Amino acid sequence: MEVLIRIKTKDSVIERKAKLYENLAPKTVKAIVEALPISGIVNRWGDEIYFETDIEIDIEENSKEIVELGDLAYWIPGRAICIFFGKTPISDDDVIRPASAVNVIGKVLGDLEEFKKAEDGDEIEILRA
Repeated sequence: MEVLIRIKTKDSVIERKAKLYENLAPKTVKAIVEALPISGIVNRWGDEIYFETDIEIDIEENSKEIVELGDLAYWIPGRAICIFFGKTPISDDDVIRPASAVNVIGKVLGDLEEFKKAEDGDEIEILRA
C-alpha cells in the first residue's frame, strides 16, 4: 500500500508531496499514518531536515545507514522524521549518511531544492494529501 502525504512549513516556504511505502517498514508506516497530521520544529543537519514527534517506534525495519536523495525516514533514537535532500555533515563522496541507522519509509516526490529554504526553528507539518 502507498500513502500520499504532504509536507509543508507553516509559512508555505516548502510544500511537497511524498509517498509512504507500507511494504518498506509496515509497523513504522502504520504508526506514522495513524498519527497524521504530525507537526514539529525543523532541525537542519547539513541537507537533512529532522523533527521530533510523539511517535515511539523501537523496531528496526528497513533500517539503513546509507540513504538516497529524497528518502523519508524515521530515526528511532530521536523519535524523529527525517527528510534527506542532500549530504549530511558525515556524508562522504556521493553517499548520504544519517547520524545513525534510520527506518526508510518513503520518498519525496518532485524537486528537493525547496527544502534548502528550511531553517532551524521553522514549523513543519505532515498531512494526508
